[in-house]
Amino acid sequence: MEPSALATGFFIASAFQARHDTVLDTFRKRLIGACGPIGIEETLLNQAIIQARQVLADVTESIRTGQIQVDETAIALAWQAGAARAMGNLHPVESLRAATELFDPVLDAVIETAAGQPDAACIVRTATQALQRSVMTRVRWASEAYVGFLLDRVQQAQLAERRRIARELHDRVGGSASVVTRNLELAKAYADTDQDRSHDKVDVAYRASVQTLEAVRGVATDLRLESKFDNLEQALRGFLDVMGEGNAAVDLAVSGDEAWIPAEVLAEVFLVVREALRNAFRHSQAQTILSHVDIAPHEIRVWVSDDGVGFDPDYGGCTGGSGLASMGERVELLGGKLFLHSSPGRGTRVEAFIPLSGTSR
Repeated sequence: MEPSALATGFFIASAFQARHDTVLDTFRKRLIGACGPIGIEETLLNQAIIQARQVLADVTESIRTGQIQVDETAIALAWQAGAARAMGNLHPVESLRAATELFDPVLDAVIETAAGQPDAACIVRTATQALQRSVMTRVRWASEAYVGFLLDRVQQAQLAERRRIARELHDRVGGSASVVTRNLELAKAYADTDQDRSHDKVDVAYRASVQTLEAVRGVATDLRLESKFDNLEQALRGFLDVMGEGNAAVDLAVSGDEAWIPAEVLAEVFLVVREALRNAFRHSQAQTILSHVDIAPHEIRVWVSDDGVGFDPDYGGCTGGSGLASMGERVELLGGKLFLHSSPGRGTRVEAFIPLSGTSR
């Protein structure tokens, strides 16, 4: 850059830097006026202001030197902001929307500052390119942090599901299989000394082997139901047929058009409802279980209610705790919220709200 251009760049950069607070104030007001999550939540708003201040520093330095400058050491804060937003179920699109609110105040300030100065067009072009690169670099890093966080959550959900399957095998198959083995051992031991007793043990082992086979089929059916299916209500009714536990009467209803739900979301909704029903069957001692799935174009509402023994959520109890945690994680990954209502002697109600518009409630 020519000495005269450097001098002009230095002058405009200094004048533009004096406008930083005004630009940030305008940016803050635009975010609040947009009524998005970042403008509403004070912590997110302050993070956005910090990021904007760093963007202004990049633009200022680019004007001063005549070269595009992006401070890579400050990008780590964008990663941290992306992870924090992911923990709050805030989609990266909200970061991009916030970034668009920054462009006009910054460019307006640059143009006003450079107006009438030599090489104004060149300086404005440099500032625009620096603004675009600084903003998009931060959005990219924040998005990568968001994806990394979600992948970690998915892995945790998968591990929880594997542990659940292991428990299913232990509880539903392992016990009866142990009975088979023990009674066959006893039958062998009595074979030479007490034929009648030996035959009794063989009969017990036979009945236990039948129960084991039925349990294996039940687990296998559960796993098949976790794969792709075409109809949510049919899949849930198939699960209810397989359960065959207790004397509780079940009222299941699915309303709305399932075509509004993406296939991957539909599968997760099935797993959430299935786990809620499983808990009700196993722990509630209920006479009646109600399960409804209401599908609207903008959201899914799920609730499973029983008239069973209930429990105090603050003190745990027979709640299928890991199952509830798994349900909560699945719903949160879909951007939704899970609510649990229960008290001793007054039954339990599990509710989930899952948005279909791509934004959290």
